[in-house]
Amino acid sequence: MEATETTEVGPGEVELAAGEYVRVSAIAEYFDIGLSTVYQAIEQGDLPAIGVGNGSKKALRVRLSDVLAYEKSRRIKPKNAPTL
Repeated sequence: MEATETTEVGPGEVELAAGEYVRVSAIAEYFDIGLSTVYQAIEQGDLPAIGVGNGSKKALRVRLSDVLAYEKSRRIKPKNAPTL
């Protein structure tokens, strides 16, 4: 599998290739927020995730491209910014 794009996540600077899946803990570290905030975004459907494994303790993973799209969708635009 050939990666076309990489990004660094969090203070530990973990390199991730586009198309890879990341752990909820890596997303929380990247945004410097609590795990519960990430789980809430997933439960509300704002951040797509997949469950890996069987039973009630599935591991959740999120595609890196979805994390980046979520980040872009959350950018705050200044109220007085000119429209281009």
